[in-house]
Amino acid sequence: MHNNLAMNRCVVSFLILLIGLSGKADQIAFVRGVEQQDQRVCVVDLDSGAVTEAGPGSCDGRPTWSPDGEWLAFDTRAEQGMGICIVRPDGGELRRIPHASGWNRDPRWSPDGKLLAYTSYGENGFDTRITVYDLASGTEQTWPKDPQALMMRPVWMPGMRLLYALRPGQDVQWDAGNAQGLAWLQNGGVLLAIGIRESGGKPVTDLFVVTSDNCAPLPEWVLPSPGNYIEWAAEPSCDGSSIAWESTDGGDREIFVLNKKGAFDISNDRASDWNPVWSPDGEWLAFESFRSGRRGVYRAYVGTARISPVAVTPGADNWSPTWAPDGHQLAFVSDRTGNPELFVSGSNGENVRQITNDGLRNFAPAWRPAGAEK
Repeated sequence: MHNNLAMNRCVVSFLILLIGLSGKADQIAFVRGVEQQDQRVCVVDLDSGAVTEAGPGSCDGRPTWSPDGEWLAFDTRAEQGMGICIVRPDGGELRRIPHASGWNRDPRWSPDGKLLAYTSYGENGFDTRITVYDLASGTEQTWPKDPQALMMRPVWMPGMRLLYALRPGQDVQWDAGNAQGLAWLQNGGVLLAIGIRESGGKPVTDLFVVTSDNCAPLPEWVLPSPGNYIEWAAEPSCDGSSIAWESTDGGDREIFVLNKKGAFDISNDRASDWNPVWSPDGEWLAFESFRSGRRGVYRAYVGTARISPVAVTPGADNWSPTWAPDGHQLAFVSDRTGNPELFVSGSNGENVRQITNDGLRNFAPAWRPAGAEK
């Protein structure tokens, strides 16, 4: 009898432990507000529907999760412009980053969660620089060191897999300054960023690889075609084996993908396509398009460029997709009820359910990474 009782207690304890270990946080961070000045970063629990206010609520911008899901970073109103802050998803431990520049936007976490990269703006609003903040030391550093390099919208490369696959032959050089080949990429983290240059008296943008010391544009021989285009929204896949970005190459706004096989137009439609978002396994891209006449969310299978709709609603707009950590669901924003609200569906667009319904503007969703505990 006593042995059976002890055994039952062990089983119960083990089940409780399993339940605790499986208590993953199924949460989405987003921005809520009626006017820009009262926009606040919030977090909604998908199981209960409870919403937690996390940000200070003063022009809060799009949130991004740390890789472990323990922190949120976003830009918000500062004393002299806009600054970056980090906060726990329950609103605790808010920490404002001390900036050298008055205007700072669009933070992105490094793969190890130790650094934040963001765009810093000069007094004229056009003198854009990439700033990297070390959370451990509390210090900022401009990447690259070249004061003439105008860079913006940085994202971290998860690894060197693609860049080394693009290694040039002996007759082709890909360099930065006096550093030959790819040796200059081997020290510290690597960013992908949008660089601004002038061509024919007009500003154009290119995709740049950036380190703390140097930067260089992706060479023309790996891009779809030579020429001056507007490049934007570069996003590496989770394993760093591919890059997606927006480009006007081809005449309109299209989404291109670069991998070890080359670069190709994956969206390829006369309507504008933008905002590429990788699935966790790197096999799919969600994006926005006007190909149905209204803004909708679509997905493309990268291996075949096959495109299918996810959220397309007659008389309404759908936008801002974000993938669930398992890749089987997508969250997005839709005004199908008359107000921008958050919705979740299967990755194929089925089983749609509304997540917010409060009469306020809800937008910029970001799904919490896997492994985070409630």
